Amino acid sequence: MKSKKFTTVFIAFAITASATGCSGKKFGSGSDKAGILNVSPRSIVFEWQELYEQKLNEFMKSDNFSEIAQGGIEESRFDLYDLDGDGTPELLISANNQHKTQCEIFTVSDGQVVSAGSFGEYGTFTYYPAFSMIKDEYSGAGFVVGKFLTFDGEGFREYFSYSDNSGSASKGASIKHEINGQSLTLPEYDEAMNVYRNARTATIGRKYTFGSASIDYALHCSESWGAVLTPTEKKLFTEQLRNSLSVAEELENDASFEFCDLNGDDVPELIVSEGSGTNNYCRIYYISNNVLLELDGKYGYKGKLYYDNEQLVFYTMGGSTGNACWSLTNSDISSFNVSRSHMECGRKYILSEENITTSMQ
Repeated sequence: MKSKKFTTVFIAFAITASATGCSGKKFGSGSDKAGILNVSPRSIVFEWQELYEQKLNEFMKSDNFSEIAQGGIEESRFDLYDLDGDGTPELLISANNQHKTQCEIFTVSDGQVVSAGSFGEYGTFTYYPAFSMIKDEYSGAGFVVGKFLTFDGEGFREYFSYSDNSGSASKGASIKHEINGQSLTLPEYDEAMNVYRNARTATIGRKYTFGSASIDYALHCSESWGAVLTPTEKKLFTEQLRNSLSVAEELENDASFEFCDLNGDDVPELIVSEGSGTNNYCRIYYISNNVLLELDGKYGYKGKLYYDNEQLVFYTMGGSTGNACWSLTNSDISSFNVSRSHMECGRKYILSEENITTSMQ
């Protein structure tokens, strides 16, 4: 059995907005299906795809859109995330990553794209998948105020609010801990808040850049893998994810995973992120001749990779390897520069039994 070949380059590549135009014949596929033709994820059509593409194009014509990073402020990005579990993702648009920039959330209602509100800072917001809630919080000198909101498919509703000024104790302030305006003792307050403090969260809003290839991948591939995987592929990926979940639970890591087509053959590879810590990496799995195989080595930094959708190159910035890039095609990547179509990958789904099942649908 032949393992998948890949090219790796350890270089100090430039993170620029210009593509190198790498080309080359693909020589490996993520899956050999014994004569069964691959079903392209682009053959799966949803109403929201065209509607969100129109909204993205509309935003790109607005004054809020920035195509390239300037003066330390990153370019505009977007994300897709199903906030209410109804099977249709919401569209999240982030104008930039400045401190005061919120992420605007759009959803589909009666065949139209409507705004569901803007939240967060630095162009992202915090989401609690276990509770289907987002956190909207503001911290000041010695105090914090915030609220949790649930999404009902059309808009956000406040679930509860909280405030705490314990940080002002040294200044002689009257200390209060409140939930929904009701004063609580510190033990009572902590008991109520610890349920959420200890829960897994996702920071979302800035996954994809606005390049044409990344928009195409996000809209027409990223949400469709479960619909085109064969029963054998689902079985193999499920077994591996459950094995990875067992390891993560033993190590108490905040592991995540994602399917991503790293060589453009319409068959996804499985990326398992060990966690979000400095020493966490990603492992990459693929299926060949109905057997699950793992690429040699570990990839990424802080449990995530970047992927250039235009040039079919995945890469990392920072960590023990510094800047490095790899390819599952035979393209020449010795002078790789990142194009305007790239994305973060590896941490789309929190690794849980529920998400393993959901991702295969």
